[in-house]
Amino acid sequence: MTNPSGQAAPSGDLTGWRHIFVDEFTKDAAIGSWANSCEPDKIVYTGAQGQKWRTYPRCYLDTYQKRPYRPDAVLSVTGGTLDFYLHQVDGKPAGANPSPLITGTSQYQSYGRYSVRMRVDRPGLNEYYVAFLLWPQSEVWPQDGEFDFPEGGLAGNAGGFHHYSGVGACSGCQAVATDIDASFTQWHTYTMEWSPGRIRYLLDNTVVLDSTLFVPSGPMRWQLQAETNGNGNSAGHLQVDWVSVWAYNG
Repeated sequence: MTNPSGQAAPSGDLTGWRHIFVDEFTKDAAIGSWANSCEPDKIVYTGAQGQKWRTYPRCYLDTYQKRPYRPDAVLSVTGGTLDFYLHQVDGKPAGANPSPLITGTSQYQSYGRYSVRMRVDRPGLNEYYVAFLLWPQSEVWPQDGEFDFPEGGLAGNAGGFHHYSGVGACSGCQAVATDIDASFTQWHTYTMEWSPGRIRYLLDNTVVLDSTLFVPSGPMRWQLQAETNGNGNSAGHLQVDWVSVWAYNG
């Protein structure tokens, strides 16, 4: 199946943006094929047009519950989607955190436009939390900033956060996009548009955050982070229909 969400991935250049990467997940990959014990630089998936992906390995722990990421038991490509099978693994809820090599050889760029179309297939995934984010190559946080869109518990609605960068930045210094009326159970397109001195978040082409405050400038990588935040035995699928990326060309 191609484009199960009913919308094809956008491609081609836009005004101010040069298209560099797209994956519509047309090459199937079974559960287990994304396995990674402790090699963060390992290529775990290669798409139909040669797209390359890495993933946080099992030896990395998630943010809230400090549980191991389990790409080996969570990630697959099936039915035209990158599928996160969110469920208990070895008696614990488990998530995964993949990242594309957007230039073919690197995950990183300074400035860029990042779009993803995703949903979850059922309500009530109370112990799972998503933050599709841009994270600084420097690994210096909060000083070098962070962008998160979409972000939120998968049982509710999506939001977004722009964590300010700069000297004196703190974990609570941020701009927030909330109450944007986007349930995770519905297909939506989420876009981060990062240019010099400006960050915008768009929900289905509607701007829901526009900030020029303390915007980082150093290179970042895109992580499709689905992690655990709580306890329970619910299970379901987070489905990514496609991702598309542009370089800044303004």
